[in-house]
Amino acid sequence: MPLHWLILITLLTLLLLSMIYKRSALKRVRYARTFDKRAVFAGETVQMVETIANDKLLPLPWIRLESMMQSGLHFDRQENLDIHRGDRLQNHKSLFSLLPYRQIVRRHRVRCAKRGVYRLDSATMTAGDPFGLAEAVQTVKLSLELVVYPEPVLLDAIPFSNRGWMGELTVRRWTMEDPFLTSGVRDYVPGDSLRSIHWQATARAGTLQVRQNDYTSERKLTLLVNFETTERMWNQVTKPELVEYLLGCAAAVADYIVSQGMEVGFCCNGRLPSDPHRTVSIPEGGGLAHLTHLLDTMARLEMRIASNFHTLLEREIERDAEQVDYLVLTATMSEETELRLERLRARGHHVETVKLS
Repeated sequence: MPLHWLILITLLTLLLLSMIYKRSALKRVRYARTFDKRAVFAGETVQMVETIANDKLLPLPWIRLESMMQSGLHFDRQENLDIHRGDRLQNHKSLFSLLPYRQIVRRHRVRCAKRGVYRLDSATMTAGDPFGLAEAVQTVKLSLELVVYPEPVLLDAIPFSNRGWMGELTVRRWTMEDPFLTSGVRDYVPGDSLRSIHWQATARAGTLQVRQNDYTSERKLTLLVNFETTERMWNQVTKPELVEYLLGCAAAVADYIVSQGMEVGFCCNGRLPSDPHRTVSIPEGGGLAHLTHLLDTMARLEMRIASNFHTLLEREIERDAEQVDYLVLTATMSEETELRLERLRARGHHVETVKLS
């Protein structure tokens, strides 16, 4: 065969191959990315699972996957994974090759270094022919969210002014019997009401038995976190690492309070992206669902303030709740704040202050 015909056939073959790959390289290619947990605490690790599949006869000699995400997630080193990290964002590039009707599953170990909400809305796939003459590009829509709670601080490390305050709070919670909560039966003693007699248990035991009522928690705790790290600070938090530590203290105390069967609330003068002009206030509540809601809110807080702290305290005074214990976590204590804390105490509330600097 003459050389010029060989060159022409080769060029036509390459052209046809490039056209096929440009049109069909990314057809019937599936990509998915998931985390093995919805939420974790800062400092913990999660596993991110990538699945990419080629559901057609055409092989893919190369396919490149690119995505952007926040820099607070630290990935372990892995083959065929190139990461360029900036102060706020990081760019990920992965390279695959896929035979016909083949699927690849890749697992990444990720350390969650910072509190926040990490979203991945899309990824870009690029594939082409073996010679790099043509390529196809496609954006894959994703709906991936990882919530990272504040890193909890050990309770013993929190500098309470009264070292026994947490124990006293636990003791004070049991204030009265609840007639609707029964924990068992006991022997009758003089002074017990006849209406409390458990007749079936009496018949079995042969002696008078009365219902043993459980106790109900009447006192509640509200955590107040001040995002102001200096007096007359406005808008942007000047010492974010200090506020992060305060949130870690609040997360640890909230977890302990809920584990003791008590109710806890949370207020701060920080703000949420969804409502930047309003301070955050979560009423007291108990149980795992309430704790999850509280921690989830902490994770979403921005390092900006919605109002000064003494304005937040003024709202608590106006709320006039009954028998609330307050734990104030702050890095600064202004005269206006001190006056309002005294007004809370004057209304019968117990106020404990933790000041860090």
